[in-house]
Parts: sequence; C-alpha cells; structure tokens
Amino acid sequence: MIKKLLICFGLATALHAIERPNIIFIMVDDMGRDWVSCYGANHPTPNIDRLATQGVRYETAWCTPICTTTRVTLLTGLYPCHHGWVQHYDVPRWGGAGLRPDRFTTFARLLRGQGYSTAIGGKWQINHLGAQTDILEQHGFDEHCVWPGVEAGKPETEERFWDGLIATNGKREKVTYGPDKINNFLIDFVKRKRDRPFLIYYPMLLTHGPHTTTPLNKANPPKEKPALYAGNVTYMDHLVGKLVNAVDALGLGKRTMIIFTGDNGSASSGMLNGKPYPKGKGREADWGVHVPFVVRAPFLTQGGYSSRDLIDFTDLYPTFLDLASIPIPKNLKLDGRSFLPSLRGSVDPFEKRSWIYSQLGNFRVIRDWHHLVDSKGAFHDMKKDPLQLEKVNPLDKIAPGRRQRLEMILKRFPTNAPAPFPEFVGWIS
Repeated sequence: MIKKLLICFGLATALHAIERPNIIFIMVDDMGRDWVSCYGANHPTPNIDRLATQGVRYETAWCTPICTTTRVTLLTGLYPCHHGWVQHYDVPRWGGAGLRPDRFTTFARLLRGQGYSTAIGGKWQINHLGAQTDILEQHGFDEHCVWPGVEAGKPETEERFWDGLIATNGKREKVTYGPDKINNFLIDFVKRKRDRPFLIYYPMLLTHGPHTTTPLNKANPPKEKPALYAGNVTYMDHLVGKLVNAVDALGLGKRTMIIFTGDNGSASSGMLNGKPYPKGKGREADWGVHVPFVVRAPFLTQGGYSSRDLIDFTDLYPTFLDLASIPIPKNLKLDGRSFLPSLRGSVDPFEKRSWIYSQLGNFRVIRDWHHLVDSKGAFHDMKKDPLQLEKVNPLDKIAPGRRQRLEMILKRFPTNAPAPFPEFVGWIS
C-alpha cells in the first residue's frame, strides 16, 4: 500500500512538473525603447515586434541606469538600497566577493529546488567566475554558457564577440562569434530539457560595446559607429527570433513565458516616435531606466495589446515564483510584487503597483502613471514632458497632491545597505 502511494505521489509530482510553465527571460545589454520599433523607434526589430503582437507590451517598466545594479536587483528581488549594490562594479576586473550565495538567494535557486532545469547564457559580471568556478551552480544554474568578463591580468578574457572567450559548463574556449555560441547553447538546452519545466536567464552580450560587425554585415562592414551599433541591434533581434522560433518549433510556445527587456537605457541615441531620444546609459533620468518590456505568455493572455500597468525589476522574482506555484519563503524579503494579475487582465488596483522606483548611488527616483519625483527635488509630468525639460504647470490642481504622495514614499526608503564590494567611486561599464 505504502509503495503504491509513493508511486502515485511520484507520478503526481512529475505531472505537476510537466504542467508548470517554462520561463525564458531575455535581457538585451545597453539598449532602450528608442531602438525597438514596436515602441516607436525607427530601427526595425521584427522578432521583438512579433513577441509584442503575440503578447503584452508594457509602456512603463523601470530597471536601474547601469548594468550590474540592474542584474543584482532582478536576481535578488531587492532594491539597491536594500542589497547594497548601488553603483556599477565589475567584480572580475576589480575584485571582491561580489554576489554572495550565503547572503542572497536568487530566483534560480528556488526554481531549481522545485524541479526546474536552469541555465544562464550571456554575461554575469557580478562574481569572478575564474576564481569561483562553481559560483553559478551555487546561485542556482545547472548549466551555463557565458562570457566570463574581463578578468584582471588575463587579456584573453577581453574578447566577447569575434574570437570571444566563452565558458560552457566550466570549459573555456575561443569561439568564432560569442553571441552565436551562446544562442546555440540555449537552443540546445531547450531541446534537451523540453520534457521538464525549465528556466533560461539570457542576459545577452549584444548590444554592448565595443561595437563591431556581426555575421550579417561582416562582409560589408559599416564605417561609422552609429551604424555599427544599429547592426548590433539587428543581430540581437535576429538571435531573439532564433530562440523563439526554436521554442515554437518544439511545440513549447503555449506553455512558455518569454520576457524581453533591457538592463538600462541605450548606449547610443536613437529615435522615439519620430524624435531624437537621448542616450540613457548611466543617466539619472527616466530615459536611463525606462526600458522595453514585452511578455508573451499564451497560457495567461492572448496578448496583442499594450499595458499601462507599472513594472520595475524587483517584480520579476515574485512573478517567477508565482508562475511556478512556489510560495515565498518566510525568511526571504522581496521588494517587488507579481505582475501575473496584470497579465491575466485584472482591473483590481490593489493587485497592481501604483509606483515604481529606481536608484543609482545616492540618486533615487520614483514615479506613478503620470508624475516623477527624484531625490534632487525634480518633479515632472511624464505624460506631457517625457524628457523632463519643463516644470509642472502651476495651474495643474492635481499635481501637488501627487507630488506629496510620491515624496512621502521616497522618504520611507532606508539608507543604503553596505556595498558587497570594496569602496569604489564612479562606474565603468
């Protein structure tokens, strides 16, 4: 009898594992909305646009203005003031322990612990992978295919694109073109893990500098830097399409959530709705943190629309747990909230955010659907003045109340937690 019960329990567990959705989180490096055509950019991105047509395009999603602060925020579900990583810090290059698994539990660890197969492909940068050879496994990833980052004293690690140094499950090798190697690895991972729920974290190498040619334009290379960046955007979109097409060809599309976003504003100025848009990387402004955010999840929504619901990067962690039916551990603090109600079309305001927050160093900024307040005293109407060039009209009778509310929320945030790396001033990407 006991044996039969155990067999039934095992079958039920396996069935539940198969039913749980797959998760693919794609994060382009150094590219904002001003390079994505479904957001109003001039540059064509047909594969991302197709995801938006099949899913939900969020109008207002915030990360942080620079890459490593964004990565730690999404992996831990905590705001920078709580996890302490408030500025860019490149661990392989400058040293330090980086993100410590004894202090922080990533969403990958929790999903793996509940039966998900997990993989990362792309860029990590928040630990020294050469010195901590098993750190990605400690953070919850079964497999990896990553550029290890520029390691001090090892010039061979500098290349990530042509003749790039890529580490695949611990083995380092020079490859023809790093982004292709990583994309092919992830497609192979999907094929091998198709019968179990899987998580893919895909922090892409593109479109970060140094901007060079891609396999699509190497035979006729662009001569100017803006054209090189544009070519990188085109190839990034191509790689997104390859991965999505592989998922769909395997019949996994209907039970896979795919998210596409960016880690900060663009490193090269683009066009948005027919007007020049400022470079956002590292900028203490909305265009530094306001990124594309597209979600395709056919099991939750038919998609094909845009949403005004607010999202920031602390929301990814609780959303992934919610999707996998994993309760938040009692000892785990998270700042975000799940956006699954938004995807399901909920109109209940209590199930959604009424503000989002971002930070770089001691600069802090908060906004709702209409207005923005920052720690330097700025106050702007983002619907009428998205580039924050004008003061709010004094005849606007609603604005003072909204400003007061946002300032009150901003003041509740604590002083910054200790940084998880040696004292460092400034940022270099």
